[in-house]
Amino acid sequence: MVLKNILLILTGVFFTIIVVYFTPIRYTDLIEPTINDISATEFYQKYTGNTDDYIFIDVRGKIEYDLKHAEGAISMPLHTLFQERHNLPKKGKEIVLICKGGSASGVGYSYLEHFGFTNIARIEGGIDAWSDAGLPTVIDIGI
Repeated sequence: MVLKNILLILTGVFFTIIVVYFTPIRYTDLIEPTINDISATEFYQKYTGNTDDYIFIDVRGKIEYDLKHAEGAISMPLHTLFQERHNLPKKGKEIVLICKGGSASGVGYSYLEHFGFTNIARIEGGIDAWSDAGLPTVIDIGI
């Protein structure tokens, strides 16, 4: 009888472990997903010394990008990430996203993460924080 109870308990523990092991944590709401944020000044210091190590992407719309964007950032509006993700590396370079204040780049970050990218970061505070830090910006309005 005791042996039977021990066997039942061990079987229950075994199946519980299997279920927990095969259920990815992202499908639970136990832990909120985190975003790898980097301050504008910290990124700029790293970026200026090694521009080839990064792909710096502004996910805002083209008009906003043209009005003012961080120097070195390329325009890749959020709605284009579905197609453009095929052209982005999953290794070798860090993909750094920027937007106006951080929300849109957070969406882009989660989207890329969903497709298996682990080499991503987001500029904390977006172009607003970039400008407030006095970092170089570009205005591309064609007159």
